[in-house]
Amino acid sequence: MTWLAIILYFKKTWVWCKHHWKIVAIGAWTLFVWAISRKNVAAYKKVLDSTIDNYKKEINVLENTHNAEITKRNEALQKHNEALVVLENNYKESLDMLTVEKRARYLELAMEYDNNPEAINRLLEEEFGFKYVK
Repeated sequence: MTWLAIILYFKKTWVWCKHHWKIVAIGAWTLFVWAISRKNVAAYKKVLDSTIDNYKKEINVLENTHNAEITKRNEALQKHNEALVVLENNYKESLDMLTVEKRARYLELAMEYDNNPEAINRLLEEEFGFKYVK
């Protein structure tokens, strides 16, 4: 190769570098980081391993907490459902008792005022909300 060919090659290389300076900068930065970090690979690996271990511990804590919350929620739902069943049963029993009491009161009023239909109609309307329609 002649001297002029070498100069032409360097000029082309310089023009390419001016137009593609980002590629050259990334390459130089990669070489710089590689030269500095190759001495401390063991230390970097140790830091990476400890970071991974901490990550796994944190994930385990989150999973355990989530499972405990799910368990507490299920227990609360079960207690709520049991309380709801008890309340419904109590309501049905009190409703049945109320209807028995109403029936007894109705029969009592009917027997007491059987001679006076207007009075019994007025009392039934006041006490039970029934309206007599002719």
